[in-house]
Amino acid sequence: MKKCIFALAVLMLTACSEPANSADVLAESSPSAVSAPAAKSTATPEPTAAPTATPSPTPSATPTPNPTATPAPTPAATPEPTPEPTAAPVAEAAPEQVSMSYGALPFDLAAGTEQWWSIDSSDSAYWAVQENINALRVAGGLAPLTMDSGLSAAADARCESFVAGGPFDHSGMTTRSEICAAGPLGSASTICTGWQGSPAHYANIMEPSFTSMGVGCWFCQTAEGQYTYWTVTFQ
Repeated sequence: MKKCIFALAVLMLTACSEPANSADVLAESSPSAVSAPAAKSTATPEPTAAPTATPSPTPSATPTPNPTATPAPTPAATPEPTPEPTAAPVAEAAPEQVSMSYGALPFDLAAGTEQWWSIDSSDSAYWAVQENINALRVAGGLAPLTMDSGLSAAADARCESFVAGGPFDHSGMTTRSEICAAGPLGSASTICTGWQGSPAHYANIMEPSFTSMGVGCWFCQTAEGQYTYWTVTFQ
């Protein structure tokens, strides 16, 4: 365990109807004028010709109704198509749950100091991170990683850069790969469980070509709460 000279920094984390037409309105007919009676004639009347018989009208032939076309037979109903069963989506297998080593950070040493502290190989949290990562790899059929002091120094430097206000991203990475975290993450089991549940971080842990790793963590405790930065580097 080593004490650091940095004062506490603020942590930052790295979607109607129309009227009728006049042509359609029937006008009333005016009554016809009555003719005056004709004067009486004294002349001998001419003989009246025999009336010519009006021929009876020829009866109209009864109209023959047009033959009704024979209706076409109603086609048989098309059977409803039988839906093909859709295969259920295959869910991505969740990483196997493993027993995690706790590895608590010694916040009691940092309490009331308002300063950042960091872990090293003398702290249980340092080795617990390695144990937990190797437990995940072995559960997935991969070889465990050895702890490398040079990779741990690089991980420690990455945490220091975050505390100093550097960008919380991977722009300053100096190793082949790394995973980082920030927040009130007070133990190795807490941080490794979080990485296990994150697909991107878990993929880094489960990279088959990695052979070694390093661990770094800076932490601080104030009246407002606990703060941590974690980094694991890989080679």
